[in-house]
Amino acid sequence: LAQGSNDTSIRNVVFMGMGEPLNNYQNVLAACRSMIDRRTWNLAHNRVTVSTVGVVPRMRDLTRDLPQVNLALSLHAPTQEMRERIVPSARGTPLASLVEAVDAHMMALVNTQDNPQGNGPLDQEKERQFASKKRRAMIEYVMLTGPTSTLEAAHQLGKLCEGRQLVINLIPYNKTDVKDKLSCPSEEHMMKFRSIVSQYGSFCSIRRTMGSDISGACGQLVVEQQKATQNMKVADIEDGFDSARTSRKENVSVKRPAKRKTQNSDRHRDENNEGVVR
Repeated sequence: LAQGSNDTSIRNVVFMGMGEPLNNYQNVLAACRSMIDRRTWNLAHNRVTVSTVGVVPRMRDLTRDLPQVNLALSLHAPTQEMRERIVPSARGTPLASLVEAVDAHMMALVNTQDNPQGNGPLDQEKERQFASKKRRAMIEYVMLTGPTSTLEAAHQLGKLCEGRQLVINLIPYNKTDVKDKLSCPSEEHMMKFRSIVSQYGSFCSIRRTMGSDISGACGQLVVEQQKATQNMKVADIEDGFDSARTSRKENVSVKRPAKRKTQNSDRHRDENNEGVVR
């Protein structure tokens, strides 16, 4: 953050792609507080987001300790069975408890304020609409071709979040050269998916993808770096000239031995053996 501030103005910070942030809770909490502190980085509260795969106890701790920052849940599937297939850590964590924790974070600031209009159904609906516009909590849902992105799955996702006015962010999958050949549905299909989810009262959007044309989009850059590292072979120059010459063609790093003393240099040494070469 300090390095980036020298070059440009940083407006958004997301704890994501670095391991589960909530498993490093105390350090992440301290970092968030520093970022929104006027005496340090002075970022707006809604510009700091903590993304989680779903550590429910820590999600509730964050709601208690720092309800001002955003909380994003990486859901990626509308049913428990489907989620456990693609998110191994989902075992033992019911979907309902995850959605309730996200909902509690969204409503946290509203619940701390006085409600002069009462607690009738209409008032609660207005409160939810107000809280939803603040976008303090959201659900992230990656769009992968397969069972999790069917139109039936869209109905399941909508029903899971029905009546809560949650923010659901559909994330197009950025294709990478990995073992599992995954792909993203067509834009037309994603638009239909979004429309169905929205019918159940959630605000659903499709994230704009940038950088995929140069393999620099989310999830792509690290794969390209790993490929470059794996393709770099190491050859020893003592294996022979042919292997060293071939290695240069293959973009291979060549290990050269240290220079050795020759008999010719020994002949030129001083007679006093002081180790000085003339």
